[in-house]
Amino acid sequence: MYDKLKLLYPRTRGTPDISGYLDKAKEQTDLKTGEVCTFGSLDGLKVSIYTGGYSIIGSLSKYLYPSNVYPLDRHSTVQAIEKLSDALHIDMREAKVTGLEFGTQFVMRKPVDEYLKKLGDMPKLARYHFDVGTLYYKHKGKQQPKVFCFYDKRADADAKGLIMPDGFAGTNLLKYEMRLNGRLSQQIGVPEVRASTLSESEFYRLLVRKWQAHYFSISKLNQLKTEVMSEIKTVSDAFDVLVARLISQSDQSQITAFLEELKDAKVFDDRKCYTRLKKKIIEVANKAGVSISDEDIRELDDEIKNVGAYV
Repeated sequence: MYDKLKLLYPRTRGTPDISGYLDKAKEQTDLKTGEVCTFGSLDGLKVSIYTGGYSIIGSLSKYLYPSNVYPLDRHSTVQAIEKLSDALHIDMREAKVTGLEFGTQFVMRKPVDEYLKKLGDMPKLARYHFDVGTLYYKHKGKQQPKVFCFYDKRADADAKGLIMPDGFAGTNLLKYEMRLNGRLSQQIGVPEVRASTLSESEFYRLLVRKWQAHYFSISKLNQLKTEVMSEIKTVSDAFDVLVARLISQSDQSQITAFLEELKDAKVFDDRKCYTRLKKKIIEVANKAGVSISDEDIRELDDEIKNVGAYV
């Protein structure tokens, strides 16, 4: 389920020069330090040659296949690294992985945004729903060690002019991706992450579990019962049903925006009040007796669960 990778191959005096294998290689000199760097590409991969090492960034999936619609599994990752090693004439299995994108896509019954608007908040990360068909969970600061992204893969491929494999034309293709950047060994909980590590079964299973766990940490909107009126016994019940109905009909971004508006206005002196309000909204939206698990969310839940069954 790998796509884009950031690889760093350490360079010593005995390391072979790879500049001759690059497309459109150009040298650039740092006027302050005098360091000469070479920048080029290799079948769509961005390759940079520095004094301390070689940096290779890009989609290994697209490098191996005509497009990146199909992510790499453990076995195809080995093939991609071998192809890269042959092209650069160095053993890229020893390269350090400094960033990776891990995920896959699913053919869904409905348009992608129908699922995204029912995904709520993820713990410790902010929710960003800028465009239709795209949803991000990431930190608010400049540093982005981890980002979780849901998006319309078919629309993304069309925008980039990528080749869609047979059978995907006209489908609702939802991709869920975990993007890790920097200090991967600490983020994942392993001694080191090299290119050879990516194809190890235990490491691959560990990434799948992390990818699944973060998805299931997201709060989701439930669906109101069809015969909800029979559940109303008091004025309070009627009020809760009305609020739950309004919440279910709104985009999760509106709830997030309202909470941010309260914070900007410094409505509450105690910041814990914002957390309590968010919890209250979720409780009302998912109140037992008036709501059931949403069928669209159940569909996506099942797709995420099934990935782990084949690892």
